[in-house]
Amino acid sequence: MNRPYFEIANPEIPKIIEGLPRGLNILDVGCGSGVHGAELKRLHDHQVVGVDLSTASIAKAKMRLSEAYVADVTKPELYPFSSSRQFDLILFSDILEHLYDPADVLARHLSWLAPGGYILISVPNIAIWNMRLSLLAGRFEYQDTGTLDRTHIRYFTRSYFMRFAQNAGLEVRRSRITPGILRPFVPWIKKMYRTAGAIDHQIDSPSIMDSGPYKFYMKWFYPLEHAVCRAWPGLLAFQFVVLSVPRALPSSKPSGAGSRKEEMEKQIA
Repeated sequence: MNRPYFEIANPEIPKIIEGLPRGLNILDVGCGSGVHGAELKRLHDHQVVGVDLSTASIAKAKMRLSEAYVADVTKPELYPFSSSRQFDLILFSDILEHLYDPADVLARHLSWLAPGGYILISVPNIAIWNMRLSLLAGRFEYQDTGTLDRTHIRYFTRSYFMRFAQNAGLEVRRSRITPGILRPFVPWIKKMYRTAGAIDHQIDSPSIMDSGPYKFYMKWFYPLEHAVCRAWPGLLAFQFVVLSVPRALPSSKPSGAGSRKEEMEKQIA
């Protein structure tokens, strides 16, 4: 669907991997226009390869990422790069909720993970406060963006997400949240931006992230909001973010991978 969309990068994705070596090779599954990969490159000098089904989004991602390909993430065996290629980290940022069988897709990507590599996942919280109030009022209405994005198929609470990760064979090493006190109002802000002409029917506009009000919020209000939401993440978190490792690592091991694995394990310890 080629509807205009405002990009907002999840600031917790670069934060959760702080301390890991710079210059990691990362596979961004469902990369969209590459907004998260661009942040990972800017902040940590990581080399990001993106895959996404949208031709329009990949056209933009190619200008931001090391590589970007139009591909179906439910069929990673058909990715247009070498099957022997491996990545230090595989990122699933707000993509699993769009899939009918997210556990299967996640499992089929493990062959692309280098020994000692990490799986980074971000999913929205269906039990956030505004959704609870909406259900109490008998409302469940899909929107163009947000928790009830009309393209969402699967939904996660905090406890279900942790159980999902465990059942998928992952061991969570770090977890963070994105705050959700003000975030539910973002769809309204996006509508106002579109009405005001801040976006000219382009795909994936960064205009909100580049705006003065957003930068002011990130500098002064985001840290406070984040601290408050950590006290009750099941109710106040907008997204759950985890850094994990497979309990059973892929068996293949390219030359020189041992030292890389040991370096990454030291950083995460």
